[in-house]
Amino acid sequence: MTQTNSAAEIPLRGGNVSTVVKVAGTVRRNTGPWTPSVHALLRHLEKVGFTGAPRVHGIDEYGREVLTYLEGECGEYPLAEHWATDEALVTVATMLRMFHDAQQGFQPPPGGVWRSFGPPPPDAEVVCHHDAAPHNVIWRPDGTLALIDFDLASPGSRLYDVAYAAWTWVPLFSDRDSVTLGWQRPDRPRRLRLFADAYGLIPRDRHRFVRTIRRRIVDHVEGIRRMAAAGDPAFVRIVRKGHLRRPARDLRLLDYERHTLEYAMR
Repeated sequence: MTQTNSAAEIPLRGGNVSTVVKVAGTVRRNTGPWTPSVHALLRHLEKVGFTGAPRVHGIDEYGREVLTYLEGECGEYPLAEHWATDEALVTVATMLRMFHDAQQGFQPPPGGVWRSFGPPPPDAEVVCHHDAAPHNVIWRPDGTLALIDFDLASPGSRLYDVAYAAWTWVPLFSDRDSVTLGWQRPDRPRRLRLFADAYGLIPRDRHRFVRTIRRRIVDHVEGIRRMAAAGDPAFVRIVRKGHLRRPARDLRLLDYERHTLEYAMR
């Protein structure tokens, strides 16, 4: 289905990877080879009644994807106080579990392409969002949350997706970075356990959760560097802006607090 554009375009903030505008009640975003795969996922989620993602309306005359505009508040740093509460943390973990569970029966299109940092891992069991951080979450007027920006979605393990979300929501940042971004020195071990409990991690996954978070951060850094080296302008821009310095600090923090965090997972 093709959508024509006759309304004013309003640029939307955010989007290190995409150019996004609002047109009436829709969002228009640039596309790529991965778009048909993402649209297949979003249409499956709509079919099974998952409400925490935008709906697909097709491609407009400029070749941009057309999605529903989700009303609400998007996470913007420094985060407002209500984004940093335990209640918000639990709601995010619950939403992520619902997103993964809603994929039951989903069959990616044959030969489908995903915008991935690398080949699918051998333990792939769902399509991971891969970037379920506050800046890609909408807090809607009814109090529910929704995910946006599925450009980096690709097959992976549930735990890998949970690891990224926990990293960015607990958060597992230095005290200085936590305060700068809107958290006031969070109790990291307690909040990490709370996130794992809310998602419903099984004992085996809890045992390897901290190690998986570390691997996810390393993959995040290496993947961005690899895509920047390949000439992807969005990721070249991320590297040039120095956005990889904070993950390096997070890795040092994780190594320093590893035993405390792992103890909290028991």
